[in-house]
Amino acid sequence: MKFLHRVGRLRPTRRSARGIAAGVFAAVLGAVLAFVLIGVPGDDSSDRPEAQFTPPDRTSSAGADGPGESDDLLVVPDIGLAAPMIDIEVDPDGVLSPPSDVSEVGFWQRSAVPGALEGQTVITGHTVHTGGGVMNELGELDKGDDVRVRFDGEFTSYEVTKVETLTRAEVAEQAYDLFGQDREEGRLVLVTCTEWDGSVYQSNIIVFAEPLRAA
Repeated sequence: MKFLHRVGRLRPTRRSARGIAAGVFAAVLGAVLAFVLIGVPGDDSSDRPEAQFTPPDRTSSAGADGPGESDDLLVVPDIGLAAPMIDIEVDPDGVLSPPSDVSEVGFWQRSAVPGALEGQTVITGHTVHTGGGVMNELGELDKGDDVRVRFDGEFTSYEVTKVETLTRAEVAEQAYDLFGQDREEGRLVLVTCTEWDGSVYQSNIIVFAEPLRAA
């Protein structure tokens, strides 16, 4: 079963071109965006269409010490999370899902880029009730914990400010505040599933973190 959290009309953050094929998702980007957080890949994803999106290759050999030096990465030391981060986008049905690989996290590429002064950077990943999901321990974070995001070869450091567990109904009611891009100050939003009832996840864990500005 899929959880559809209607986010409402979100204004895309102004940003540089990312090499996306023209016209892809044009029909859904201006419409209602739905968040789907799947806890167990394969349980309900067999009927989901393949995403018509190829993440751009931002790896650069210039100045790199080796392959993958500039690959995007999410690091959360307090829960031992260090995961490759790939771009994700809504599929033709208007659904945004985490990467199919449970060891990766997904950056919603229509949200603010990591380190942006405005908007919200939205990153999501799987929780797997049998273990092994990249965000299984996300709810263990506390206010003040560190989060780091490497994007385009540069790290942005964040400090956790709030950890919430919200039901599907609460996420739907607060969707614009949680994921909207009109925020005047940049913020990181990490999202995963929680409260497995034996067949589906009933709630989401949402972690908010503020960027640490240089003095």
